[in-house]
Amino acid sequence: MVKTESLWSREFIGINAIAFLTYCNIAIFFEFHDYLANLNIPPKQIGFLIALFSISALIIRPIISPIVTDQNSKKWMFTGCCLLIGSLALYNFSTGFWSMAITRALHGATYVMVGTAVTSKLVSIIPKDRSAEAFGMVSVITLLPFAVVPPLMDPLSSFLGGFDGAINVSAVMMLINLPLIGLFKNHDSETTFNTSRYSIKDGWLNLRNPQVWSLLVINLIVWTSFTTIFFYLKGFGDEIGISNPGFFFTVSTFTEMAVRVLAGHLFDKADKKLLLTASIIVLVGGYVSIGLVSGPTGFFILAFALGLGWGIILPVINGFLYDVSEPEFRGLNANLATQMFQAGFSLGPLAGGMILSNYGYFSLFLISGLFLLTAIPLTSLTTAKRLDVKSATTGS
Repeated sequence: MVKTESLWSREFIGINAIAFLTYCNIAIFFEFHDYLANLNIPPKQIGFLIALFSISALIIRPIISPIVTDQNSKKWMFTGCCLLIGSLALYNFSTGFWSMAITRALHGATYVMVGTAVTSKLVSIIPKDRSAEAFGMVSVITLLPFAVVPPLMDPLSSFLGGFDGAINVSAVMMLINLPLIGLFKNHDSETTFNTSRYSIKDGWLNLRNPQVWSLLVINLIVWTSFTTIFFYLKGFGDEIGISNPGFFFTVSTFTEMAVRVLAGHLFDKADKKLLLTASIIVLVGGYVSIGLVSGPTGFFILAFALGLGWGIILPVINGFLYDVSEPEFRGLNANLATQMFQAGFSLGPLAGGMILSNYGYFSLFLISGLFLLTAIPLTSLTTAKRLDVKSATTGS
């Protein structure tokens, strides 16, 4: 008989604390575009430098994901945090394109070391039948920086003498992660899942599961469409006379957090395919409508609506992927989901910049909504017949 475990163990609290501090490190880059412009970096190069962080993570993550396990995640977390602090310090000396490119690449690589280790540890401590709730709670913690940091960046940068001062404070905050890593221990119990190493062949068979790859592709589509809102909403808000467009994300993020706190425990009991489809429809409607608003009322109503959609779809995707994955591939697939997040943060800004420069904000948000709509047919594959990786391996 399997005991019912509390989700809020000492280790789960530690995971959330590390995730919060690490995402604060990301949220401060909300105004990175303006910082690069003030360094007199040509506008055509700014988009690449913004995306380079995620491009670096895209390259590094598949290399280290099969290597990082529950058993060695503490070492990877500690090393990654130390190197991440060093990469943040390099921003003080990066004033040109090439020096900034090197710093961005190193920052992305060290960030993904920490993130991969955190994810591997997370999937090893989640009690059975608590997957969507657990991912929902982690996502609430990682959302909090995006709710409070962007509106604070202007006064914070002024107080600290510039954007580089905010980066230095973020580096100091990352030092807190080092003692938190000591909270973790290795697991070998009935209530946690094996995240041991596997062969390349087994990993490929895992990706052949239609449930797995369809959810990964949906995740990519969701994040790619999201970035067109995140990176370009400020300019649109300024254009229609919104005094502080950053508060859009305060409203949407607190809505997301409320959804996940109040309804997160219900996600595991509901039909995840239905939740997935419904939230996509809500988001598509919101994206298409953004370009039509002309004042603060409609602007912030859509912030609430999109927060509702994001609050449902993101934990449901992660929880769904966790449920359909073989136990030994849960760590890999969770990191691949994060890989799709990084890919979206690379593709979205690059494609969005081209669309915006040629067609304007209305077309940008319309195309983003239509692109997200392509995820609807993929939801039918999330309940397709599951490929038995173990049988396929032994039968070959």
